[in-house]
Amino acid sequence: RAAAERAAAERAAAERAAAERAAAAERAATERAAAERAAAERAAAERAAAERAAAERAAVERAAAERAAAERAAAEWAATERAAAERAAAERAAAERAAAEWAAAERAAAERAAAERAAAERAAAERAATERAAAAGQRRSEQQRSEQQRSEQQRSGQQWSGQQRSEQQRSEQRR
Repeated sequence: RAAAERAAAERAAAERAAAERAAAAERAATERAAAERAAAERAAAERAAAERAAAERAAVERAAAERAAAERAAAEWAATERAAAERAAAERAAAERAAAEWAAAERAAAERAAAERAAAERAAAERAATERAAAAGQRRSEQQRSEQQRSEQQRSGQQWSGQQRSEQQRSEQRR
């Protein structure tokens, strides 16, 4: 009986030891599973954080690119407007220059025409004065000629009457 009890006690001790080993193995498996789950969760969290950081970086880069594009577009628009304003100013200046040159040319033409008119009037006045002087000279010379003729006629008349008188006197003396 003592041998049977001892055998039973040993069996019970062996079963207890087997049960404890099984429990320890289960505990170890549970801990391993927990550690693996924790590692997987950590890896997932790190992946999510990395993806979030990448998304944020991409968003920042996209915003910077959009800002740069907007600034470029604004600069190009400003340059276009500046160029248009400069072109308009240049065209306005050219038009004003052309108008000023045209006005100057018209003024010069008017002054030239006035000078030519004045010269023509002066020449006409000088011609008229010359003609008047020539006519006056002609009248004077004609007057002088007529006076000369009159004086010659008077002289010849006096001579003739003197001759007549002397002939009359001679005839009277003869008588």
